[in-house]
Amino acid sequence: MNRKYIPLVVVALVLFIAVVYSHKPLPKMLKFSGTLELTEHAIGAKVAGRIATLAVKEGDEVKKDELLGTLDRYAQALRDHERAQRLLKEGGATQQSLEYAVLSLDDQMIASPVDGVILVKIHEVGETVAAGSPVVVVGDRSSLWVKIFVPEGWVNLIQMNQPATVSFDGLQQSFKGHVGFIASKAEFTPRNVQTQEERITQAFAVKVFLDEPNENLRPGVAADVTIKRNNE
Repeated sequence: MNRKYIPLVVVALVLFIAVVYSHKPLPKMLKFSGTLELTEHAIGAKVAGRIATLAVKEGDEVKKDELLGTLDRYAQALRDHERAQRLLKEGGATQQSLEYAVLSLDDQMIASPVDGVILVKIHEVGETVAAGSPVVVVGDRSSLWVKIFVPEGWVNLIQMNQPATVSFDGLQQSFKGHVGFIASKAEFTPRNVQTQEERITQAFAVKVFLDEPNENLRPGVAADVTIKRNNE
């Protein structure tokens, strides 16, 4: 073959491959890999103060409204609250004064807003914290999800509340889930995605939430997600 035609042949071959690939049928079941995560709540006190008690450690299970710790004025606020209750019954205090005592007591308490697990213990007893500064991070076991990355060419096949199936390494059981979040903008997939081809692809972050919580599942485990195309 004449050498001057070689570049033209190469270009034609590349274009042919691109056209064939672009018309390659998409699979009926879209499969992705990700990691199980849970919704996190950073919990702190409403006012500044020194931590007097903090009776939890990382990994502890906690219940909603459970008292996790207190600030240094908690004991005084508790006495003021009890006194306001007693005086109100005796007619020596107003409802407003009792409500103020309740708020003051609440300000000295660090409580969990959900059933969950202590993921991070940020501060220790004796440390001073600012108002609203996180003291512990609680993971919500009722809100488990897997974050996956959907290529640009597939994202139109994904819709909110679309059913999904989630499986985990080492477990024969699979779990039902649904799409609960689709990012509005594409991004490069992170470095921890397995293949180089996937890492250099623009993709949309999608969260698949498990429909039923399972206390045996732990955040950080590898997960496989299967989603049926929405036009099937």
